[in-house]
Amino acid sequence: MASRERKRTRRAPAKAQRAKPRDDRLDQVGRRPSPPALLFAIAAAWIAAGVIAIVTLSASWRFVPGIVFTGFGLLYLRAALTTVARRGER
Repeated sequence: MASRERKRTRRAPAKAQRAKPRDDRLDQVGRRPSPPALLFAIAAAWIAAGVIAIVTLSASWRFVPGIVFTGFGLLYLRAALTTVARRGER
C-alpha cells in the first residue's frame, strides 16, 4: 500500500487589527428601522379596528377580535416609540 503524504500548507501571518475609536454607541445591525410615522399610522389603524370590532360586532365573542386587534395596535405603538427613542439617543 502506498503511504499517504500530507501536504503542509503555510498559513499567512496574522494581520494586526486596526484600532477603532472607542464609541459608546452601538451600531445598527441589520435593516434600518421603519419610519415612526408609518408605525404610528399602522398602530392607529389596528386600534381603530379593535374599537370598531367591539362596537359593531353583535356576537357574544366580539371582545376576542377587539382585544386581539387592539393588542396588535399596541405592539406597533411600542415599536414606534422605540424607534423614536433610539433616534433621540444619537
